[in-house]
Amino acid sequence: MNRSRRTHLLAAAALCLSLAAPARAGAGPAQGPVTRSDSTVAESWRLDNGLEVRTLHVPQAAGVSVTLAFRAGSGYDPPGREGLSELLAELQFTSAAGDVPERSREEMASLRPLGWENRPGTRLVRFTEVATASQLPGVLKQIATRLAGVQLTDAGVKAALARVRRDRSSRLFGETGDVLYWRAQLLAHGVTDEQLVLRASLAPLERLAARDLEPTLRRWYQAGNASLALAGDLSGVDVYALVTSLFAPLPGGPAMPDTVQFDVRGSKRTAPWKGLAAPVGVVAVTSPALADSLHPAFYLGMLVTGPGLTEAWGSPTPPLTSRFQYSLFDDPELVRFYPPVARDTADPDAVAETLERGLETLSGQIVEMSLLDTVRRGVRWLMGGELPLEVRRRLRADARGLGTLSDVMATRALWKGDAFWSDYLHRLDELKIGHTFFYGWVANPSHQTTLLLTPAR
Repeated sequence: MNRSRRTHLLAAAALCLSLAAPARAGAGPAQGPVTRSDSTVAESWRLDNGLEVRTLHVPQAAGVSVTLAFRAGSGYDPPGREGLSELLAELQFTSAAGDVPERSREEMASLRPLGWENRPGTRLVRFTEVATASQLPGVLKQIATRLAGVQLTDAGVKAALARVRRDRSSRLFGETGDVLYWRAQLLAHGVTDEQLVLRASLAPLERLAARDLEPTLRRWYQAGNASLALAGDLSGVDVYALVTSLFAPLPGGPAMPDTVQFDVRGSKRTAPWKGLAAPVGVVAVTSPALADSLHPAFYLGMLVTGPGLTEAWGSPTPPLTSRFQYSLFDDPELVRFYPPVARDTADPDAVAETLERGLETLSGQIVEMSLLDTVRRGVRWLMGGELPLEVRRRLRADARGLGTLSDVMATRALWKGDAFWSDYLHRLDELKIGHTFFYGWVANPSHQTTLLLTPAR
């Protein structure tokens, strides 16, 4: 294995920053804080109103990140109202509540200079705000106030709808890299071109007023359907007392079921695209089911394969920014490859054939077990492993990485649960399957959604 490929793999592993704590039941702590071998301290508990709480004390971290997650993603959108989840997420994050004023995205840079994110997904919606230690009580109070109920107005709904429409149009009709990523997902989900345009326009939501949205907003955005995660330097803070005092009085309700599933199928599509100087394409490959006992081996194999293909194909050139993308916690159904495309390519099969040739090349290479172990160690904290020293050092200098930590802590609590991810981690550690084991799966056309964009004539 040459140094270049090893560097690619280590860089890919370093992109992942997330950890979750073991669960504890009840309104109070069933056990004290757990000090881990990496010097971090983990706690978790569940309030009587249903709110799942996870905390991770990271000594000397540059701040504290707070994520509040809900089972309120697009998988819960009623038929004919696609886009509702994004609209409600925007309203929940920006609307006024109690004595907390309305806020705009433009204001967030000054309100939360260490970082923030409003992140709607297919299963969950996650709100993250990174604060200094002195800001933490005030930030938590504002988050609790919004969780108690935001105030909707028809003017606010109209403005939020416009913002969400701009976001959707940008993803589906804007930057080429974004278009390939998001359109491939929709194509894999069976969305037609006509439906795609309708989803970008959000036309079915245009006549909805505040009173129409309030019942669903209250049902989705309440403590019983949420998880709260804090990650960072919590020195001198009685987090359990602070969180309990602010969030325990809030009303709860039934949680949305953790049952969102997608019917992912293979397909091919070619579309002309304005502004392109040469064709670009993506092959989105359906993964085995996340619950499959071999999925951890698939995940690890793809983390080895992606950087290997990047080395074989060369770094991406604009408008592409990557040769490989696979997000375990955002879109585990699809792993995306962006092969180089010849200037005269007009057939999406040619894009898939380039991927297959790349896999054949990698199949003939020997990957040292030590390299596989390095990649494994680089990502295992996603499922609950300790934070490596180099990551802890980075978090002491830059608070932005803490947002990823709290995000995945909150995600694990609501999606599948701690026991599932603990078992996943165990399988990741124990399975000894080579990176080429799934190459037949990846190369199978029935598992591929291929999208080719060609220069518009």
